[in-house]
Amino acid sequence: HLEMATVRAPFDGRVISLKTSVGQFASAMRPIFTLIDTRHWYVIANFRETDLKNIRSGTPATIRLMSDSGKTFEGKVDSIGYGVLPDDGGLVLGGLPKVSRSINWVRVAQRFPVKIMVDKPDPEMFRIGASAVANLEPQ
Repeated sequence: HLEMATVRAPFDGRVISLKTSVGQFASAMRPIFTLIDTRHWYVIANFRETDLKNIRSGTPATIRLMSDSGKTFEGKVDSIGYGVLPDDGGLVLGGLPKVSRSINWVRVAQRFPVKIMVDKPDPEMFRIGASAVANLEPQ
């Protein structure tokens, strides 16, 4: 029955948060590790609502990671967020991302998440939650 105890992933990736060791038992619905799919990487960039009119799915992007700002990656806009949680305590809908405004005492344009797919990511450089700078080239 050793075959039934083998974990196989549907893709190559990186194992993180390994919470088990040899000889321990695994239980249903209790994660023992996280597997990051390193084949596809996305950058979420928060753009001002005043800039959204020039952004479309497929808009080219240049990405620089804060960990190595000398190297650039190319990408394309995958999608644009259509809702964020308001800062003023108004209607709150489940599942909406919260994007804080940068200055509390001045009314500034709200920012909306723009999801950018990286064309040829280097899986050794990209990390979930890392900071990046994205420049779009509207056409």
